[in-house]
Amino acid sequence: MKVTRDGNVASERVGYLRLVVAGTRAIGDETWREHLGHSAADTTSHQPAHGVLFWSPTQGPSARQRKMLTEEFADGIRLDAQRRVAVLTDSAIVRGTVTAIHWFMRQKFIAFSPREVERALDWLAEEVVFDRAEARRALAQIIEAVRDPALRNGTS
Repeated sequence: MKVTRDGNVASERVGYLRLVVAGTRAIGDETWREHLGHSAADTTSHQPAHGVLFWSPTQGPSARQRKMLTEEFADGIRLDAQRRVAVLTDSAIVRGTVTAIHWFMRQKFIAFSPREVERALDWLAEEVVFDRAEARRALAQIIEAVRDPALRNGTS
């Protein structure tokens, strides 16, 4: 598990699936850059992730942060290898934004409510190889890591 220094973003890799959880605070640019650096290092030491499950209760990356992803880190994280991205959020605004991106860019990028974790995993598994039970365990762990500062110590 990788957790940013401020404890607001945590990530884990399960097979070809990258799980990312954002905390309840807005994601700062430095935190987002640190997270993307973790993702790029993971891609270098393993294989590219073919899918991403991004859990963010209230907000997603800002426009500037999305640009950072697509312009500065696209090669490092092998954005071209991603087949599907599932975003889980309670925010109707974020779900609407993701739906618009899906429609206009024709990318396999879909938003779900956090209550639809199983549905999101089903959809991701159509094109991404990962162990479902391990993904559920990892997701629970990284959600707790952004909620509980004590769990952040000792993460690598």
